Amino acid sequence: MNLKTFLQLYEDFLLDGEKKGWTIEILIKEFGNYLASIKNQAGVEVQFFIELDLENSETVTQTMKQSNLNYGVIRQKGEGDAFAYEVLDSFHQYWAKHSLKRKTYFIYNKP
Repeated sequence: MNLKTFLQLYEDFLLDGEKKGWTIEILIKEFGNYLASIKNQAGVEVQFFIELDLENSETVTQTMKQSNLNYGVIRQKGEGDAFAYEVLDSFHQYWAKHSLKRKTYFIYNKP
């Protein structure tokens, strides 16, 4: 899967979260690093991050590299645990439903 496709999937997931009543705020949106604040209707907040490992990438061609992608949910321990699990599980279900390939390495063009 290429990075552009995955990020579109991520953005669509966030829009789907808004339909569930979650409040979404994009905190960081730059090449390789994305961070969104997600709040449920009870006011519990978690942060969903995506981080492309640019330092440990492998060259595929002169203009393309391959790298690992880390993603997950940052939460306040205790109260945020259940909502963090819900967000991550929802993301995995959304990913499985909307993508045939679920790989943790990604191809991207060198900036």
